[in-house]
Amino acid sequence: MKTIIVCLVISCVFITGCTTNEKITEEKYSGFLNDYSNLRPDPKDADTLAYRTPNINWQKYTNVMVDKVTIITPEDQEQNKGDLLVAVSDRYRELIREKVSQKFNLVDKAASNTIRVQPAITGVSESFGDREFYQYLPIGIVVTGAARTSGLSKENVRVMTEIRVVDSLNGQILVKAIDLKAGKEKQDKDSEITLQDVEPVLEQWAQRMTNILNELRVKGHN
Repeated sequence: MKTIIVCLVISCVFITGCTTNEKITEEKYSGFLNDYSNLRPDPKDADTLAYRTPNINWQKYTNVMVDKVTIITPEDQEQNKGDLLVAVSDRYRELIREKVSQKFNLVDKAASNTIRVQPAITGVSESFGDREFYQYLPIGIVVTGAARTSGLSKENVRVMTEIRVVDSLNGQILVKAIDLKAGKEKQDKDSEITLQDVEPVLEQWAQRMTNILNELRVKGHN
């Protein structure tokens, strides 16, 4: 699928999100990671596909820089929820920066001993009982007519991310992952998705990534 890539500034922190029964399948790959062939299920999180490059000297990485969040949307869909996309991307980066700064030196430029975090938001969906609707942003923000008339009063918002962690100087992939999480349960089935609906998921991703990177540095090698 051809995509328009919209880069928006963002920041990041972490809360607990819910698991989802929806599986990450190839049709949900956005292309952001380029190569998905070596991703494997994370034994600690059934929703996550991940890869870590072996034999990395993690102890040398004392600094972290965080790129702008990339939002990927199909080329043929109108970007009709720009304000929400900006809010989501800003909050995501804010949370990442906030969390990693508690364990690493936060920097803004590539340098030696520096990890570069490259996050993307690649999908938002709403689930309606036994019916699940997955669409790439931003069209996924608007509930379809069929879903609105399903008669169910509560739906879950789901958010999907792809993320790369690389060496800031040579671009070597250190970690990459895809995750799909359920956010808050909507109390009003006719309401549109808000930042508050997805913020717990953004927080979870930010905290979990920080924890993993810090654990790898403490151990020295993965």
